[in-house]
Amino acid sequence: MPTTTRVYVKASILYLILGAALGALLLINGWLPLSSAIYYVKPAHVQFLIVGWLTQLILGVAWWLFPPMAFRLRGRDYPHGQAQRGSEPLFWVTFALLNSGVLLYAAGEPLYARTGSGFFGGLITLSGLCLLVAAVTFVINMWSRVRELGRAKT
Repeated sequence: MPTTTRVYVKASILYLILGAALGALLLINGWLPLSSAIYYVKPAHVQFLIVGWLTQLILGVAWWLFPPMAFRLRGRDYPHGQAQRGSEPLFWVTFALLNSGVLLYAAGEPLYARTGSGFFGGLITLSGLCLLVAAVTFVINMWSRVRELGRAKT
Protein backbone atom coordinates (compact mmCIF):
# COMPACT_ATOMS: atom_id res chain seq x y z
CA MET A 1 0.00 0.00 0.00
CA PRO A 2 1.50 3.38 -1.00
CA THR A 3 2.31 5.97 1.66
CA THR A 4 -0.29 8.31 0.22
CA THR A 5 -3.03 5.73 0.69
CA ARG A 6 -1.91 4.96 4.23
CA VAL A 7 -2.04 8.65 5.16
CA TYR A 8 -5.53 9.02 3.67
CA VAL A 9 -6.79 5.91 5.49
CA LYS A 10 -5.26 6.97 8.82
CA ALA A 11 -6.73 10.47 8.49
CA SER A 12 -10.11 8.97 7.65
CA ILE A 13 -9.94 6.81 10.79
CA LEU A 14 -9.25 9.94 12.87
CA TYR A 15 -12.35 11.57 11.36
CA LEU A 16 -14.35 8.44 12.15
CA ILE A 17 -13.27 8.70 15.79
CA LEU A 18 -14.09 12.43 15.93
CA GLY A 19 -17.45 11.92 14.21
CA ALA A 20 -18.35 9.03 16.52
CA ALA A 21 -17.37 11.08 19.59
CA LEU A 22 -19.57 13.98 18.48
CA GLY A 23 -22.39 11.53 17.72
CA ALA A 24 -22.01 10.05 21.19
CA LEU A 25 -22.27 13.54 22.70
CA LEU A 26 -25.44 14.18 20.70
CA LEU A 27 -26.96 10.87 21.88
CA ILE A 28 -25.98 11.42 25.50
CA ASN A 29 -27.46 14.92 25.33
CA GLY A 30 -30.76 13.36 24.21
CA TRP A 31 -30.90 11.17 27.32
CA LEU A 32 -29.16 13.36 29.84
CA PRO A 33 -29.32 17.04 28.85
CA LEU A 34 -25.79 18.44 28.98
CA SER A 35 -26.22 21.72 27.14
CA SER A 36 -28.35 23.22 24.40
CA ALA A 37 -25.12 24.21 22.63
CA ILE A 38 -24.39 20.53 21.86
CA TYR A 39 -26.85 20.64 18.96
CA TYR A 40 -24.59 23.12 17.16
CA VAL A 41 -22.01 20.35 16.60
CA LYS A 42 -24.39 18.20 14.53
CA PRO A 43 -23.19 19.65 11.18
CA ALA A 44 -19.58 18.98 12.20
CA HIS A 45 -20.54 15.44 13.18
CA VAL A 46 -22.06 14.81 9.74
CA GLN A 47 -19.14 16.51 7.93
CA PHE A 48 -16.57 14.42 9.82
CA LEU A 49 -18.36 11.17 9.00
CA ILE A 50 -19.33 11.79 5.37
CA VAL A 51 -16.50 13.88 3.95
CA GLY A 52 -13.75 13.34 6.51
CA TRP A 53 -14.16 9.60 6.97
CA LEU A 54 -16.06 8.09 4.06
CA THR A 55 -14.95 10.32 1.18
CA GLN A 56 -11.34 10.41 2.29
CA LEU A 57 -11.27 6.63 2.69
CA ILE A 58 -12.71 6.20 -0.81
CA LEU A 59 -10.20 8.61 -2.37
CA GLY A 60 -7.22 6.97 -0.67
CA VAL A 61 -8.24 3.46 -1.68
CA ALA A 62 -9.07 4.59 -5.23
CA TRP A 63 -5.55 6.02 -5.55
CA TRP A 64 -4.20 2.61 -4.61
CA LEU A 65 -6.58 0.32 -6.53
CA PHE A 66 -7.36 2.09 -9.81
CA PRO A 67 -5.46 0.54 -12.72
CA PRO A 68 -2.00 2.04 -13.10
CA MET A 69 -1.20 4.23 -16.07
CA ALA A 70 0.62 2.31 -18.77
CA PHE A 71 2.35 4.04 -21.63
CA ARG A 72 4.32 2.46 -24.42
CA LEU A 73 6.79 4.58 -26.33
CA ARG A 74 9.27 3.06 -28.78
CA GLY A 75 8.74 -0.38 -27.30
CA ARG A 76 9.41 0.76 -23.72
CA ASP A 77 6.86 1.10 -20.92
CA TYR A 78 6.58 4.42 -19.08
CA PRO A 79 6.25 5.27 -16.18
CA HIS A 80 7.15 2.78 -13.44
CA GLY A 81 6.43 2.46 -9.72
CA GLN A 82 4.60 5.23 -7.90
CA ALA A 83 4.63 7.42 -11.01
CA GLN A 84 2.07 5.05 -12.57
CA ARG A 85 -0.51 6.41 -10.16
CA GLY A 86 -0.31 9.99 -11.40
CA SER A 87 1.07 13.12 -9.79
CA GLU A 88 1.84 12.50 -6.14
CA PRO A 89 2.27 16.24 -5.38
CA LEU A 90 -1.17 16.90 -6.87
CA PHE A 91 -2.56 14.12 -4.70
CA TRP A 92 -1.08 15.82 -1.59
CA VAL A 93 -2.70 19.09 -2.72
CA THR A 94 -6.01 17.20 -2.88
CA PHE A 95 -5.40 15.88 0.63
CA ALA A 96 -4.64 19.36 1.99
CA LEU A 97 -7.69 20.92 0.31
CA LEU A 98 -10.03 18.14 1.41
CA ASN A 99 -8.95 18.33 5.04
CA SER A 100 -8.95 22.14 5.03
CA GLY A 101 -12.50 22.08 3.70
CA VAL A 102 -13.66 19.62 6.36
CA LEU A 103 -12.04 21.51 9.23
CA LEU A 104 -13.17 24.95 8.02
CA TYR A 105 -16.75 23.71 7.76
CA ALA A 106 -16.62 21.95 11.12
CA ALA A 107 -15.43 25.17 12.75
CA GLY A 108 -17.47 27.65 10.72
CA GLU A 109 -20.94 26.09 10.63
CA PRO A 110 -21.56 25.80 14.39
CA LEU A 111 -20.15 29.29 14.99
CA TYR A 112 -22.21 30.75 12.16
CA ALA A 113 -25.37 29.07 13.46
CA ARG A 114 -24.71 30.43 16.94
CA THR A 115 -23.58 33.97 16.07
CA GLY A 116 -24.79 34.69 12.53
CA SER A 117 -21.47 36.45 11.88
CA GLY A 118 -20.52 37.03 8.25
CA PHE A 119 -16.95 35.98 9.02
CA PHE A 120 -18.09 32.47 9.90
CA GLY A 121 -20.33 32.42 6.83
CA GLY A 122 -17.18 33.21 4.84
CA LEU A 123 -15.44 30.23 6.44
CA ILE A 124 -18.28 28.01 5.22
CA THR A 125 -17.93 29.44 1.70
CA LEU A 126 -14.16 28.93 1.77
CA SER A 127 -14.77 25.38 2.96
CA GLY A 128 -17.00 24.68 -0.03
CA LEU A 129 -14.40 26.11 -2.41
CA CYS A 130 -11.69 23.94 -0.87
CA LEU A 131 -13.85 20.84 -1.28
CA LEU A 132 -14.71 21.75 -4.88
CA VAL A 133 -11.06 22.28 -5.84
CA ALA A 134 -10.12 19.03 -4.04
CA ALA A 135 -12.67 17.16 -6.15
CA VAL A 136 -11.37 18.76 -9.36
CA THR A 137 -7.72 18.00 -8.55
CA PHE A 138 -8.59 14.39 -7.73
CA VAL A 139 -10.44 13.94 -11.03
CA ILE A 140 -7.60 15.56 -13.00
CA ASN A 141 -5.10 13.25 -11.34
CA MET A 142 -7.15 10.06 -11.84
CA TRP A 143 -8.67 10.69 -15.27
CA SER A 144 -5.90 9.02 -17.26
CA ARG A 145 -6.25 5.87 -15.16
CA VAL A 146 -9.89 5.33 -16.12
CA ARG A 147 -9.89 3.03 -19.14
CA GLU A 148 -11.23 -0.24 -20.44
CA LEU A 149 -10.00 -3.27 -18.51
CA GLY A 150 -6.88 -4.81 -20.05
CA ARG A 151 -6.37 -1.94 -22.43
CA ALA A 152 -3.30 0.25 -22.08
CA LYS A 153 -2.83 3.70 -23.52
CA THR A 154 -0.43 3.70 -26.46
